[in-house]
Amino acid sequence: MRVHAKVKVKGLVSDFYFNHPIRVLTEEDCSLREALEIVETSLQAGYYVVPAITYESNQVLPKNESFIIGIFDCFADKETFGTEQGIYQLSPLEFDETREKIEADIEKVRDYIRDGHTYQVNYTTRLHGTFSGDAHTLFLQLMSKNNGDYAFYIEYENEKIISCSPELFFERDGDTIRTKPMKGTSQRYADEVRDEESYQFLKHSTKDRAENVMIVDLLRNDLSKIAQKGTVRCPELFTIEKYETVYQMTSTIEAELKTNASLNDVMQGLFPCGSITGAPKQSTMRIIESLESSPRQYYCGTIGLLLSPDNWVFNVPIRTLYIQGTDAVYGAGAGITYDSNPSDEYDEIVAKTSFLWNGYVQLIESMRVDAGAIPRLDLHIKRLKSSADALGYPFNDNNIALIDQYVKLHLSAGVYKLRALLDQSGTLALSHSELNEDKEMFSTIHHEPIDGVKEYINHKTTVRYHYELTGDNALNLYYNKNNELTEFNIGNIVIKESGQYYTPKHSSELLNGVMRQQLIHEQKLTERTYLLNEFIEKYRSGSIEVFMINSVREWTKVKFEI
Repeated sequence: MRVHAKVKVKGLVSDFYFNHPIRVLTEEDCSLREALEIVETSLQAGYYVVPAITYESNQVLPKNESFIIGIFDCFADKETFGTEQGIYQLSPLEFDETREKIEADIEKVRDYIRDGHTYQVNYTTRLHGTFSGDAHTLFLQLMSKNNGDYAFYIEYENEKIISCSPELFFERDGDTIRTKPMKGTSQRYADEVRDEESYQFLKHSTKDRAENVMIVDLLRNDLSKIAQKGTVRCPELFTIEKYETVYQMTSTIEAELKTNASLNDVMQGLFPCGSITGAPKQSTMRIIESLESSPRQYYCGTIGLLLSPDNWVFNVPIRTLYIQGTDAVYGAGAGITYDSNPSDEYDEIVAKTSFLWNGYVQLIESMRVDAGAIPRLDLHIKRLKSSADALGYPFNDNNIALIDQYVKLHLSAGVYKLRALLDQSGTLALSHSELNEDKEMFSTIHHEPIDGVKEYINHKTTVRYHYELTGDNALNLYYNKNNELTEFNIGNIVIKESGQYYTPKHSSELLNGVMRQQLIHEQKLTERTYLLNEFIEKYRSGSIEVFMINSVREWTKVKFEI
């Protein structure tokens, strides 16, 4: 078992490394209650302890206890994890549930609230993908971009936990116990004006304040069970904290522990944290169990660092990726009140997954090179600059000269696809491949509406989880939740009807392709809305022709089997 903890202890964030535990406890060895008794005995003997406990190990609705607890006799060196970062591959993560299912579940939560069964529910869902390579490198890279003060990397047998959590569950400092729930979220933006508006919106949001204070009241009640009478207090209420992709509203509650309160007493009184259940806790957890189709596992459980009998820090494992073998699972959720809008809450859940990609998201520009010349180069550069500005990436005008030099050196004859990747540091990477032009292609129609964060739909990036993984030579046609046609996975759609050429409106959520821009500017292409059923009916009748356009292939005729 190896551990790298980057945790705020007594107000200071420090790195702690552990390796070669003297003992590892799991659910196969004993119950969680017995394990926590062993933990306290080990702390009294001068050992250090790192426990990771799943949400399902709670004593409120006990079900399938699962935990890993490492007991160590000393700290390890940083070199435990090597001196150089390794290589890893994390596939795009796919939601277990459709947008429709998630929004329907949120509507059910609103029904439960209306009927008086709960006040607020923290609803969550899971995303799945595959992972291979060095997981600790992924942890380091995520931590370099996200200021999570309660972060853990744990490696045990074929399991790896990457928790970049910014949320404190509770800490014990002497006889004082402190908890700091996070409840209330708004998205960050590269544009300073929009970012400030988002900050002010959260700061003054009555919905988020109401949600936050519900959890504060719940945790005050939980703390009162293990605290000396009259010592529960709330020194900070509705504080806004800044993170890479979101603003979070937090509050702080403190108390003085009862004399001789044990770790088991504390866990029984507080676990799981109310910020990831809702209020009231017990009835709300039953609602969660009825709605969520998969276990939360370590996500929403707790991971801790215990350095002495009265020095403990436990996190709430949000922003947590759990890897078992090659299977990677990530959880995300939102706090639902009666005032919640299901569509907005779904967007919040998606936004909470973006921290996995921010910092590794690259902008893409694909260009056609024909005998050393790049058609529409000015439009490509304009789009790349615009996207870089929107996402906060620096763009150096020297990049234009780099493209020119690359083409002269490698692509002076023949027809090629030139691919440019711009990362968050402003570094431009260029590559090319021979272009095989198909004058006719077959396409399928995607089985459900396109679903993704607008930043990743309206800008061409390496985040393409909202598209099917069909490859560059397979076509898939998409439509939005209003059943309006949007685009193909590798280009825009053009429909020829009654001698005129039409393409869906940009407002329908699509990538504004360079070829599309040029044809609209030249008045050869007109924007209009096509509904999916209308399109299918007209295609079957033979009254329309369909083309895929992009700046690399230019015009390609498309056929469907519908």
